[in-house]
Amino acid sequence: MPSDPVRQGDLNDFDPVWYLQTYEDVRAAGMDPLDHYLTLGRAEGRQGAPVQALELDHMLWRGYEAMALPALEALLADGSPRERAVAGWALARWRKEQGDMMGAREAILAFHDGNAGMQTLRHPGPFLLGIQICLTCGDPAGAERILLAGVNRFGPLPDFELGGLLQARFHKADDWELDAYLHRLHGPHGLVPVWLDQMATGPRFDRLRADAGPRLDDRLPEAPPLVSVIVPVFNGARGLATALRGLSAQSWPNLEILVVDDGSSDDSLAIARAAAEEDPRIHVLAHAQNQGAYPARNTGFAAAQGAFITVHDADDWSHPQKIELQIRPLLAEPDLQATVSHWVRVSDDLDMTRWRMEDRWVYRNVSSLMVRAEMRDSLGYWDRVRVNADTEYYYRVIAAFGPQSIREVCPGVPLAFGRTEAQSLTNQSATHLRTQFKGLRRDYMEAAHVWHARRCADQSGLFMPQHPEVRPFRVPAAIGLGDPEGPPSDFDILSASDLFDQDWYRLCHLDVLMADVSPVRHYLSGGARENRDPGPLFSSGGYRRVAGLDEATVPLLHYELEGREAGLPPLPSFPGALADVDEDQPRTLVFAHTSGKTLFGAERSLLGVLERMARRGRNPVVVVPTLRNMAYLNQLLQVSVAVEVLPQIWRHALRRPPLATVQAIQGLISKHRAQDIHVNTLVLDAPLAAARAEGVRSLVHVRELPDQDVALRRNLGSDAASLRRALLDEADGFVATSQPVADWLACPGRVAIRPNSVDEALFEMRFAPKQTLNIALISSNIAKKGIADFLAIARLVAQEKRPVRFRLIGPGTPDLHLMRPLPANVEFRGYAQTPAEALAQADVVMSISKFAESFGRTVMEAMAAGRPVICYDRGAPPSLVENGVSGFVVPADNPRCAANAVLALEAARGQLAVMSDAARIRARYLQEMALQA
Repeated sequence: MPSDPVRQGDLNDFDPVWYLQTYEDVRAAGMDPLDHYLTLGRAEGRQGAPVQALELDHMLWRGYEAMALPALEALLADGSPRERAVAGWALARWRKEQGDMMGAREAILAFHDGNAGMQTLRHPGPFLLGIQICLTCGDPAGAERILLAGVNRFGPLPDFELGGLLQARFHKADDWELDAYLHRLHGPHGLVPVWLDQMATGPRFDRLRADAGPRLDDRLPEAPPLVSVIVPVFNGARGLATALRGLSAQSWPNLEILVVDDGSSDDSLAIARAAAEEDPRIHVLAHAQNQGAYPARNTGFAAAQGAFITVHDADDWSHPQKIELQIRPLLAEPDLQATVSHWVRVSDDLDMTRWRMEDRWVYRNVSSLMVRAEMRDSLGYWDRVRVNADTEYYYRVIAAFGPQSIREVCPGVPLAFGRTEAQSLTNQSATHLRTQFKGLRRDYMEAAHVWHARRCADQSGLFMPQHPEVRPFRVPAAIGLGDPEGPPSDFDILSASDLFDQDWYRLCHLDVLMADVSPVRHYLSGGARENRDPGPLFSSGGYRRVAGLDEATVPLLHYELEGREAGLPPLPSFPGALADVDEDQPRTLVFAHTSGKTLFGAERSLLGVLERMARRGRNPVVVVPTLRNMAYLNQLLQVSVAVEVLPQIWRHALRRPPLATVQAIQGLISKHRAQDIHVNTLVLDAPLAAARAEGVRSLVHVRELPDQDVALRRNLGSDAASLRRALLDEADGFVATSQPVADWLACPGRVAIRPNSVDEALFEMRFAPKQTLNIALISSNIAKKGIADFLAIARLVAQEKRPVRFRLIGPGTPDLHLMRPLPANVEFRGYAQTPAEALAQADVVMSISKFAESFGRTVMEAMAAGRPVICYDRGAPPSLVENGVSGFVVPADNPRCAANAVLALEAARGQLAVMSDAARIRARYLQEMALQA
């Protein structure tokens, strides 16, 4: 075990809960997460906590600059070495895209200041970006240093040869010097090298050459199949000759090159016809007027005679062995449907122009897709849109045949050079490649993915005619070609709904944001079934109840198709048992934290608060942020005037509470004439903003320990001190669940300590241990509750061969399943509906969470029932348990000490009754505190 100072120092940047949730093998092994990280995980390159800068980088490109940029800037200035490095990478990419090259240089040099960044980003992207930025900023020495470090780290990748080429260009090298770098792109991989024709004139891109060389494999079929290459062109005279020269030099012997001129007004058609006169393999097809790049592809697709068909853009140049490399796997494997190759995007002068650095300059070229001609009959043609149809077709193939149906050939080696044109659709603002994250391209692909998912069970359902009578799915008007649209799909209906706020959905459900899934698609495919709310003004669970919907029905879709016209409420209100009280009596709006599928501490604690309010005539009106447990709703209704359902999003330091939510709460204050607001958690800020606007007193029941909760601080985007200052500014008063919480708030005049109250019937429970002592962990049975430690304790006690049984009381979970088989002395007892049912199965209760509990309701319930408690010295439970009197407080994350405490209790059976009495006395004292006015 590491020493305590070392352990505490590592805990400053270590999140044990996240570590367990992230690494399945650690959960299955039952090791303490920090022990695993210190002894194994760190050396294996595992992260000890999520990297906030990566999450912010993800948000940055998806329309959340206002939140992400300030946080990244703060991490770059004051973050830990790892966070600072990764923030440097994120900001370098962003600043470069914004044209701030000196700022980008400052950021990328922060990444390279030490090794912390490479422990997280294990790809050459930061090195390649650093080379290019340093050269652009006139820092060749910095570029050289980064290049050498990259080669030392990853070896002589083709990307680093391109980096060397950039350096040589910076130093005004002659073409023959650049040839050395171009040669090494392909030569080491057994391919003919590329070089620059020094006798030709024009940009370097147009002087790319390669010897035809021998075919890669002379074992050709007796009749080599014909490959058709479609070359759509519109006003591409500047690069067409270069593209056709590269195709004419291909090593594959049986080739058909179909140039489709899409109504060009320049010399494109003349250039194509002249090339056709010189090479009989070139055939020219001409549109009388411009139709678009994908209709031009479709014209070529319809005319292609080849057994295999691919596309080549009119401004690209291909390595002479590209076609052969792509057809070989298709010939060898009849079940393979398609191949793609990799490319690099460059300028006329061979500068690297990939618009946003990912991991490499050399990456998959979706436009190079080569398919069997039969694909034309099974999946049909490219979609008739202005952009991204090649990507849609790629994923259509995968939807129909599976991800294994497409093979990438020579990954990492550029078999084509793509020329970047400033006027291309990829660089225009409305259709820029950045819109693949948020905007037209993303909207288009999301609609396409929905179509794929609906139709993939039947390949014929994914067939796209060359000239469809109606579109198969709706697309943004800006990229459509005016084709008639069919009836709106469920996806279209929800996308158009004013109650579906996609940004709100992402921020409320961060798993959706980080998974990069369309909110509408997520809601349709599973979110609605989980009663996730699509926006701040529609409750899925509440509407499901008032409309009487089954689990399979999508609530918002039902509302838009039927409920809106029928006048059903999007935000239901349910009258409670106290609904008939005099309206002149004071009412309190009580904002709940959560409403889970099963009832645990947060839900039971709120019920206790409401019962006390009702007894004192304060007439609570409960506002729940979600509604997923109808049994819980029924319990709330028994102790309230009404239950209102209003979806809410957690507070965040870089985001104001949504205006729609604040206004809705103001409406509830007016509707119920509330005199005060009670917020049952610190994570909600909209109620406090509404209370301040309405001049209503607000009180926050703080049930969290932010200074000891890494994950909570990360989710709220704040450090503990800043969060405390915000709370003190926003709320009038506080209730703390324990002394540690009150100590953190540090405002004695405004805070009252109220432990959670428990069911009085627990104090009457019989305590009568039998010969075999039963030790219980009563929890949600997820990793952060310490189930791995519980099993470790059981194994240690088993070694002593004492009559002790260990019982896991709670629901079955994936985490628990991973840890099977359970030790012989451990029983899984399942979920108990009430605390009394759970405690009836226990003689001693353990509280061994891997995070800081702010109170420990299960501890309080156990003590009320006369059960001694063994708890870790973490969070609030140690303030409840009197060590050696009503139980034992043992060092956190130390199963050996906890096992020793179990053995001590088993050996001194006569002390159990004494400890039981002491536990009840302590619990009674805490209960009286909880019940104070």
